[in-house]
Amino acid sequence: MKVAVEIACMAADAGYIPIDRDVVAIAGTGRGADTAILITPKTSRNFFDIKIKEIIAKPVYKE
Repeated sequence: MKVAVEIACMAADAGYIPIDRDVVAIAGTGRGADTAILITPKTSRNFFDIKIKEIIAKPVYKE
């Protein structure tokens, strides 16, 4: 989930996504995307104002 937040932050910094609307951020491992969150992104300057609104998918690891 950390990477999904970082991706949204970097995309907001670059101006690729709006900071006033919710977006879906997707991340994963070398095996593919396994995490999706609904987030209100902010730029890195306002990192602590980021709001995760919903966890759509997250991996479940079984040993």
